[in-house]
Amino acid sequence: MADLKTQLKNVAFGGSWTEEILRVSELETALKVIVNAAETCTEIDVRTDELNEALSFVASKIEKGPQLRAQFLKAVVIEDQDARSSAAQHVLQQMQSWAGR
Repeated sequence: MADLKTQLKNVAFGGSWTEEILRVSELETALKVIVNAAETCTEIDVRTDELNEALSFVASKIEKGPQLRAQFLKAVVIEDQDARSSAAQHVLQQMQSWAGR
């Protein structure tokens, strides 16, 4: 991520399109962390600092983000593994939809 920031900072007259590229890249990175958490939540406790940072970033960038963040955190602690996986995947799909992915 830092490399992209550095590259875009060096673009002369970058304007708003460079900011949009960076925002999309950061959002994609955050969503990848959440995808990984949704895929592995039946095997391990995915409540890490990295996941919290990704969820916070997404919550600040998409409509309904704070609600979806809360739903995802509730989903990954559901006792039944199948229900946990299903709930996490459902919230992830909503996040991706709101993010335009």
